[in-house]
Amino acid sequence: MLDQDPIVPTDRITVVWQGIDHVEGLAITNDGVIWCGGELGQVYVGRLDGEPEEIARIPGRTGGFVLDTAGNAYCCTDLGVYRITPDGQVDLVSAGSPDRPAVLPNHPAFLSSSVLLYTDSGNWGANDGCTFAVTPDGVTRVADTSAAAFTNGNTVSPDGSTVCVVESSLPGVSAFSVAPDGSLVDRRVIAEMPGTVPDGVAYDADGRLLIACWAPDAVFLLETSGELRVLAHDPLRFALHEPTNVAFVPGTRTVVSANYGERYLSVFEHESIGAPLPRPEFPWRP
Repeated sequence: MLDQDPIVPTDRITVVWQGIDHVEGLAITNDGVIWCGGELGQVYVGRLDGEPEEIARIPGRTGGFVLDTAGNAYCCTDLGVYRITPDGQVDLVSAGSPDRPAVLPNHPAFLSSSVLLYTDSGNWGANDGCTFAVTPDGVTRVADTSAAAFTNGNTVSPDGSTVCVVESSLPGVSAFSVAPDGSLVDRRVIAEMPGTVPDGVAYDADGRLLIACWAPDAVFLLETSGELRVLAHDPLRFALHEPTNVAFVPGTRTVVSANYGERYLSVFEHESIGAPLPRPEFPWRP
């Protein structure tokens, strides 16, 4: 899959926030504020044209982030899912369901119904991952066990009808339909990616899926036709180094990538603007 020239040449990828601690996941507010985290639980906040500020420390190594309409961030770590308020207050939201403790929480996403989904990767090679769902009153249940091959990044389609889930050891991406009752049904594999370790996903406004990979150092673009193209690739790892998750600055074509293997964020321009993400109210209280 890397025998084609990338759509975005390496010299069009810029590096910002040098010195941050091996960021794996990120989310960006509607007015361009980036939330991301570090290996020691650091939570960074800032803008692309400025420097990050560490506003909190949460237990565990940070993974994926998602935001609600009130400006709170929700971050998966290896110990659970935590809410971080804009003033830095940290509270544990979920660590699995009563009958299934989470093994390795990885990435959260909101449905428009205010249900918080998050993936649990499980153990590499064991096919024991799952997806949990947390209701606004704080009840956690298992939403799916069929996408189980190291369940990783997830995202919701622009129309809210589909949830995409990365299965890193498949390797590839699966999709679910969201049923009227909010359950995840009709799993199907929409991308098979042999020889890669896919990690994170994001939709553009044209319904195409950006897929960031821990290996190789690349971001792929899944067309609506099913064709998989190389969007960005850096074989020398100067501008992309294990790009595990990507996010759009809302309303723009600007893509920001986390780099698990390095101490910076990567920025480049895409062909299309990003798709808006559900950011509902989540009236959960600790």
